[in-house]
Amino acid sequence: MRIRRPAILAGLVVVAVVGIVTAREVAAGRAEVAAADVAAQRSDWAEAIVHARAAAESVAPGNPWPERGRLRLEAIGHDAEARGDDATALLAYGAMRSAALASRAPGTGSDRWRQKAEEGLARVASARRDVAAPQAAAGAMLDALHDNEPPATWTLAALAAAAVAMLGGLTRLAWLGREAGKARVAQAVTAAGLVAYALVALTH
Repeated sequence: MRIRRPAILAGLVVVAVVGIVTAREVAAGRAEVAAADVAAQRSDWAEAIVHARAAAESVAPGNPWPERGRLRLEAIGHDAEARGDDATALLAYGAMRSAALASRAPGTGSDRWRQKAEEGLARVASARRDVAAPQAAAGAMLDALHDNEPPATWTLAALAAAAVAMLGGLTRLAWLGREAGKARVAQAVTAAGLVAYALVALTH
C-alpha cells in the first residue's frame, strides 16, 4: 500500500495538470478562432492570420480548435491566391507551416498540414510575376523548405528526457556508492537514458 499511494498521487497530479492545460488551450483556441473570424469579416487579413495561427498552435488532448485554426489559414491562403493577393497568400501559408512545425507531435496531423502549407508556398512563389528574380520551380522550393526543417518537438522532448534519466542515474550512483542493490537500478536507468539518447540522435 505504501508503494501504491505515491503512484496514485503522482497519477492524480498528472491528470490534474493535463486537465488544466487542456481547459486553458481549449479556451484560448476558441477565442483566437472567434477573433480570426471577426478580423476576416473586416478583411483585415494580417490580424486574421495572427489569430488563426495562435488557434492552430493551441494543441491539447481533445482540443478541436487547432484544426479549425489551420482551416482558417488554408481558406485565407486560397482566397488570397484567387484574387491575386500573393503577399497575403504567402503570409497565410507561412503561418500555417510555422504552426504545424511548432505543434508537431504524434496524432496532431501536423505533417499533413505542413505539407499543404509548403505546397501553397511553392505554388504562389513559383507563379509570381511581380519580382525581377527568376521564378523558382515548385519542386526546388519544396526541397529548400524541407532542408530548413527544425527538429520535431517530440524529438527534443525525448532527448531532454533521456538526458534527465542519464543525469539522474549518475547522480544516484554517486550518492549510493557501493550499495549494490540500489546501485544496479541506478545503473539500469543511466544505461537506458544513454541508449534512448543515442537512438533518437542517430535516427534524426
